[in-house]
Amino acid sequence: MAGKLANLFNRDITIKIISAFLGVMLWFVVLNINDPYTERKIYVELEVRNENVLQERNLYLTNRNFRRTVEVLVRGRESTLNTLSGADFEAILDFKKVSSVNDKSVTIDGPYYLRNDKQIEIAGMVPKEIPIQLENISSIELPVKLELKGVPKTSYKVIRTAIEPEYISISDRGSIINEVSEIRVIADINNIDRDKKLVNQYCVVYDKENKEITALSNKFTVNISVEVGREVNVEPSVSGEPAGDHVLTGRKVNISKVVITGPYDTISNITSVSTNPINIDGITSTQDFKTSLNLPEGVKLFNMENEVTVTVEVESLEEREITINKQFINIENAWYQVGLPGYNGKFLQYEILTESCKVVLKGRRADLNMVNQSILTPHIDVGRLDEGIHNVQLKISVNPSIQIVELPFVEVKVTEIVNKTPETSQEEENGTSENNSEENGNVTEPVSTENETSRGEQNTRDNEENNENEESNTEEENEESNP
Repeated sequence: MAGKLANLFNRDITIKIISAFLGVMLWFVVLNINDPYTERKIYVELEVRNENVLQERNLYLTNRNFRRTVEVLVRGRESTLNTLSGADFEAILDFKKVSSVNDKSVTIDGPYYLRNDKQIEIAGMVPKEIPIQLENISSIELPVKLELKGVPKTSYKVIRTAIEPEYISISDRGSIINEVSEIRVIADINNIDRDKKLVNQYCVVYDKENKEITALSNKFTVNISVEVGREVNVEPSVSGEPAGDHVLTGRKVNISKVVITGPYDTISNITSVSTNPINIDGITSTQDFKTSLNLPEGVKLFNMENEVTVTVEVESLEEREITINKQFINIENAWYQVGLPGYNGKFLQYEILTESCKVVLKGRRADLNMVNQSILTPHIDVGRLDEGIHNVQLKISVNPSIQIVELPFVEVKVTEIVNKTPETSQEEENGTSENNSEENGNVTEPVSTENETSRGEQNTRDNEENNENEESNTEEENEESNP
């Protein structure tokens, strides 16, 4: 009986094991149908670490647009894989592995599964390393050059500029640094009339061909200070008079213009500054005087000491005799007719008897050299002179800068012509005038109250004036050759 029970029990165990195995197999079959075991590609973003180490090692990564994701292949149940994302994995690109400029790639660490379960299997990752391109970092320090754009307001000048900082150090890959030539910054000074400060002005970097390096421009800023002054005239101030028979002919300063600085409200109203007064009483020649400028309160001179030299030009006056020939003397206010025409009227005829006379003038040599008898327009006033011979003082016209020292008298003969009708007198006197002009050239006919000269007299005057100019030029040449 016991044996039978044992056999039955053993048969049941075998059946149970076979049933359990079949149940498990059935479960796997069902599971593989409903939730199969499969593969999936998941894109994981790279975690970049220690990129600053490159700069510490004077290395520059030129291909900064390197690949930023990797492709991770995982296996597992479909239901589990469907719940995964790139955030469930970690792939690390550590630039600390880079040791020199010759390194061409960096190996990726990972991928690492971040969940605590073991429901998936990581089958692989693409790529396993990232290619890199490196350059050594170089540095250069250059001064910042200031470019002024525009023109200051009239009479104003930029007198001083300052840049802070004066030098800029640039660090970048060697291929760029080797091309850097200069750093510039621009300041707009158009119509500027007072001090100006420009803050955080961007600099522009240029290469050796004077082309802008855009990768470096507008990365650096500086502060600019511009100081402005005003340019004004220097006016010499002179008091007193030179010695007798001397004249002040000019005054000049060795520095005609100066630049002044000071409060805007003050210098904006100044167009000139004068010297302190110079006393020239009694001087007889050109002299130099050192003096200072009379500056308003708060105003200073730019880039010079307050001392100027004023040259006072003094010239002695000269006397000169000018010979006046009678042909050049005009007769004014002549009375040609006395009484009524046709009724025993009297007619007056004027004749200058003095062949020539001399006028004495005083003035500067340059002014006297310009004088001749024609320019003086010599004339006499015969108004209301009766018949006879009279001494009449000569009159002349001169430049205000020339003094008349002596005026001569000339003899004038006045003749009455009686019992002649106006018509007959006019014809006879015209004939007589032409004959006298040809023979004597010194008789004035009653044809005009303005005493027009005959054509023969005019030609004579022109010839004598030309001769006089030639003589004057000869005298000047002699004076220059025999100082």
